[in-house]
Amino acid sequence: MNTNGSNTVFWYFKNGDVWCDKSDAEWVKYRDVEMQIIEEAYQQGKSEILLDKYRIDLKEFIQFNRTDSLKQRPVRRQVGCKVQECLREERFCSPPFLTSTPSYGKALAWCPFLTEWLKSPAGRKAALNFPSAIDACINGILQEAIKHQSNSETEAKWMVDQLKSCKMKPRRETSKVCIHLYTRESFLYHVLNTALREADHSKLDTLGPLCFLIRDYSRTCTEFIGTVYRGVQLPLTAILSYKQAVGSWRTWPSYTSTSKNREMAEFRGNTLFIIEIINSKLSLQRAYDVSEISQFPNEDEVLLPAGVSFQVISVEQELNQKYIIQIKL
Repeated sequence: MNTNGSNTVFWYFKNGDVWCDKSDAEWVKYRDVEMQIIEEAYQQGKSEILLDKYRIDLKEFIQFNRTDSLKQRPVRRQVGCKVQECLREERFCSPPFLTSTPSYGKALAWCPFLTEWLKSPAGRKAALNFPSAIDACINGILQEAIKHQSNSETEAKWMVDQLKSCKMKPRRETSKVCIHLYTRESFLYHVLNTALREADHSKLDTLGPLCFLIRDYSRTCTEFIGTVYRGVQLPLTAILSYKQAVGSWRTWPSYTSTSKNREMAEFRGNTLFIIEIINSKLSLQRAYDVSEISQFPNEDEVLLPAGVSFQVISVEQELNQKYIIQIKL
């Protein structure tokens, strides 16, 4: 799937009463990586493509259930779609999970999940032998896909092919590919952030390498300094937690997507985070401008790494009832 301008391509399947034009059926987009797989097969002139649960006839534009060929749905390819004018809701607008931090600038203030993996034999090996981290990441993605309930093995194999192509490239290219994969809508985004939020150390071996490769981008990137935004729907209990945290340091344990575009960020939710990233010498890079790496460059994404520390400056409510939470990194 290409998301730039007139070359944008999306693939849809029809839901509901699929063969009735007058029904309430709707056209539903395939998942991001699935669309990429389908489009690549289409461009290669293939007659069909297999996904985990479906076979898609690219000549007749019909989706078949792989276990019951009588279950069929029309498929549509749309070119030149209008690029979305708001941020993806789940990625940019889900409430961030707030935790306390021991002290700003200390190692423990950073991602404990990654820190634990780096202490493991595989983590120590990766620190000395970078290609082993790529192999561990590949194996971890494949294992998580098998365990995930959304039938994601085809997606995982496509991701693995992207990583395998990095083995003979500069180290920076590998971390860029990992960030690009993270920006896509797939099972991987969900399982990674869930593990980080829940501090699920049972997934250290499978997801620790991916965290390491994403974090490795900080070795060579230029830290983003400036103001970014995140619009979310917060319950009153969460807003109260931020009010009680004013003046103190906190962390978001998972990766946090923000945007340089305030207008897009404040489109959703009852709360707008205004996050000021200042020039600091106390820590590693705390913000990556990934807009040129992302599958969705128009979102102007700045990615905050897992475990980033921040100070809550203020919590105020505007006349339009929207809460404004000022954050400083």
